[in-house]
Amino acid sequence: MSTSFLAPFFSISPLASQLSQSQSPYASCRGLCLVCYALPHSKSQSERANPRRRPHWKEENRRRRKADAISNQEAIHQFDQLLGAKNLRQINQYLKDYTKTSRNPYPTVFSLFTRLIQSEGIDLNEYTYEILMDCCARMNQVSLIFGFLGRYLKEGRRVNNAIIFSPILKGLCWEKRTGEAITMVLYKMPKLGYIPDVVSYNIVINGLCKNGEIDKAMDIVDVMISKGYDPNVVTYNTLIKGLCKNGETDKALDFVDVMISKGYDPNVVTYSTLINWLCENGEINKAMDIVDVMISKGYDPDVVTYNTLIKGLCKNGETNKALDFLDVMISKGYDPNVVTYSTLINWLCENGEINKAMDIIDFMVSKGHEPNVVTYNTLIKGLCNNGETGKALDFLDVMISKGYDPNVVTYTTLINWLCENGKIDKAMDIVDFMVSKGHEPNVVTYNTLIKGLCKNGETGKALDFLDVMISKGYDPNIVTYSTLANWLCEYGEIDKAMDIVDFMASKGHEPNVVTYNTLIKGLCNSGEINKALDFLDVMISKGYDPNIVTYTTLINWLCENGEIEKAMDIVDVMISKGNEPNVVTYNTLIKGLCNNGETDKALDFLDVLISKGHEPDAVTYNTLIAGLCKKGEIEKAMNFLDVMISKGLDPNTMTYCTLIEGLCKEAEIQ
Repeated sequence: MSTSFLAPFFSISPLASQLSQSQSPYASCRGLCLVCYALPHSKSQSERANPRRRPHWKEENRRRRKADAISNQEAIHQFDQLLGAKNLRQINQYLKDYTKTSRNPYPTVFSLFTRLIQSEGIDLNEYTYEILMDCCARMNQVSLIFGFLGRYLKEGRRVNNAIIFSPILKGLCWEKRTGEAITMVLYKMPKLGYIPDVVSYNIVINGLCKNGEIDKAMDIVDVMISKGYDPNVVTYNTLIKGLCKNGETDKALDFVDVMISKGYDPNVVTYSTLINWLCENGEINKAMDIVDVMISKGYDPDVVTYNTLIKGLCKNGETNKALDFLDVMISKGYDPNVVTYSTLINWLCENGEINKAMDIIDFMVSKGHEPNVVTYNTLIKGLCNNGETGKALDFLDVMISKGYDPNVVTYTTLINWLCENGKIDKAMDIVDFMVSKGHEPNVVTYNTLIKGLCKNGETGKALDFLDVMISKGYDPNIVTYSTLANWLCEYGEIDKAMDIVDFMASKGHEPNVVTYNTLIKGLCNSGEINKALDFLDVMISKGYDPNIVTYTTLINWLCENGEIEKAMDIVDVMISKGNEPNVVTYNTLIKGLCNNGETDKALDFLDVLISKGHEPDAVTYNTLIAGLCKKGEIEKAMNFLDVMISKGLDPNTMTYCTLIEGLCKEAEIQ
């Protein structure tokens, strides 16, 4: 048999050999047991001919699902022994099981396939090719699948079903080439004499649903029915999940009725899918109704279903109900797992119920479930959010004493909260400890430290950390640069901020709208309004669309400096670019006009504000009252006070003081 078509795979064999240098620590019965495939037992000939009859095979099949991946070296050794037995059924079963039980098994499978092709006396069948093509699909190598299918058909082989096309359809769908998958199933397969079956249609329907093409999936179902194939439970479950993912839970619920009317019973997958998405969308009551229906149909919710409900209730703010479900779950004989407990702990911490979260941990441990790194991280974050960084640091010690290795998330959480509270030295200590434990800070950690140092006024040290970050091989991101530029502007170090933006651009990171807004605000704060206006032009020339923050910042500072006409020009530019001023923008203009003594224009802008559908707020009225009092228009000011109170808005102390002062001045004049 020619092996030329396998030329591309021979280069994989050395890789597989290199990966297999480390000896597997597992005995042959961990993972894939060769006894189950080829070695003779002291049993009858018929039992040896059919390994699936043996209880040992069944036991190993269960164990295999939980076993760690066997080494490539061990796989090749076992496969060579199978080749000696020349039993293709056992070889196919071995290849299939290896792909399911090993991490990244595909290069090794190609290497094994090469050995199979080179062996004498073994004639490959469609199942061998299907396994190989499925590996290609999972590696997103659809072109290779077509190559293998072409070889298979060129050899004059035929099969009685369309199973050989399943990997191609899967591969096309995984690559989001759903149009080609539809063409394959509707036209190319029939042209080659292969009639698509329910499995073929289901693969395409699943691909379309995952790609959000629900309408097309529905069309394929119609075609499927017209060809005489009834959708099965898998079809309906796929459509229901697709509709749910698309936010169409009501349609998904309708499909359950259709499913039942066609004589199919919804199964645990159906109900769990609906419950999950209803909970995701906050429709807890509907999810509860589905649970009731599920139970009435004889399906008991499992741990996954309970976990889904508990998470849904927690997200909906109903942690007490979620805790009740924990009791129900236990009373039904189910053992809550780490996911159950971690979900409850996370949401209790989110809601500041730290003591209850601690109680859940104690209960969890009493049930034989040790908290894991994620659980500890959740608690540490919760304690930090609650302002209890001391306790959070204690939990770090507990975590280590229990034999758990805190990860980058653990340390970064602590560093973040210490920085937020100005405890920079302690944050630095955590960084040193983190590094001593073999955990290098990542970009998020450095960004947290840089922000903390900047907030603490230590911009020099923050810039030093930028150098450290780069020297360690990390690429600072837009957050890093924007943080530095923002705080340098806050402290009036505009030139340094400009240097950071230039350096950022030289590293391939184009400033974004937020960066430009930061610089414009910094320049305005420094009194360099003309430079800020120049940056507006630069921003637009770079293809960035200034937003309402950009324009309002400029308008505010122009008004502050009495340049009302320029502020008005910015408003015109803003509107011409499709950015409608909001209440804050109008308030800024009204304040500028009032400060400039132009209360009539300010009142005109109030009318414009209302005509545009905006509701004046307390700031609007307080500003107008102050401006009118300053100009001696007390009666108008009093009228606005009445309007303000009638709208349920509270005048502030300054408003009353301004009014009293205005009334006193008016009395003096009289």
